[in-house]
Amino acid sequence: MAARVPTPKTTVPDSAGSDVDGNISHYLVLVSSAVRLRIAEGLRARGHHVTVAVTHIVNNLPAEGLGMSALAQRAGLSLQRAGQLVAQLEEDGYVRRVAEIDDGRARRVVYTRRGQTLLRDIDTMLEETNAMLAEIVGESRLGKLVNDLAKLDRALNSHIDGVRVAADSSR
Repeated sequence: MAARVPTPKTTVPDSAGSDVDGNISHYLVLVSSAVRLRIAEGLRARGHHVTVAVTHIVNNLPAEGLGMSALAQRAGLSLQRAGQLVAQLEEDGYVRRVAEIDDGRARRVVYTRRGQTLLRDIDTMLEETNAMLAEIVGESRLGKLVNDLAKLDRALNSHIDGVRVAADSSR
């Protein structure tokens, strides 16, 4: 078996002069995982037992619902995989599929009452998590960090701008 090639050390300027490893992807993954775990635990405590996989659908399904093809595209999933995840959410009572007004053959995924409760609970968990993060690094620094991450996201994901525009317009 070939030896793993070490990742080159990068330096990220740090005005505090700490000796933190400059590998940003390492910290993004760790913080993202911790935030997702915290939110998942909070949702379980509120009676929601959703998997990480189905949260990908919830994160991409606007409150007013969306057609299956648009949802799959927006989530970056195949129509088949999106359908599997929507079926799981349907089985758990969070969403249902209804006929599109314009085309009775097409289906639109909409939230049920339980799904709307899930959305409110997610919003609550996000607010609590943001407050915790602001307490750790300060509100101003957290705001700058979020703005910088959004700027990086737009720059790195500009190739999916059509999907991003659709996602941003529904928020």
